Amino acid sequence: MRRVDLRPIAALLRRKTPVANLLRELADAVFARVPCDGMRFDLTEDRGGLWSRVVKPGQDPERPPLGSVARLRTREAFEVTDSDGVHEVVVPLGIGDPATGRWTLRRRSGAFTEAEIDAIRSIADVLSLGLRARPFEPPPKPRGPFEEGPLV
Repeated sequence: MRRVDLRPIAALLRRKTPVANLLRELADAVFARVPCDGMRFDLTEDRGGLWSRVVKPGQDPERPPLGSVARLRTREAFEVTDSDGVHEVVVPLGIGDPATGRWTLRRRSGAFTEAEIDAIRSIADVLSLGLRARPFEPPPKPRGPFEEGPLV
């Protein structure tokens, strides 16, 4: 089994910034270790909703279309699927029994190898630790004295 160097990913996750600001660099670090066409992060908010972003190589993260993300199940499981030439790995994120998120990797070029799946599991462990107790979006900018809108 080949070990994956997780130090660059862990170093990114040590920054004290919201997830939205880290996601592009974090995805680039993952793409360097596990080649894929794209990935999606589905994380639970403190109010019980899902915060989801799709990241493709070389692009900024974007919100998936409305209704395209399924709710988290009470028992999320590690899944490797193949449908219509699209190979997908779904990894539950979080510590403990109820998953607090889901990380999905997709590619068309070929199935994920055992070494890549081991790397994905290792990266998921680091993501579970690094993404918890962190705001998803940066706080709103304070309103200027002559601007319209609510005070922050």
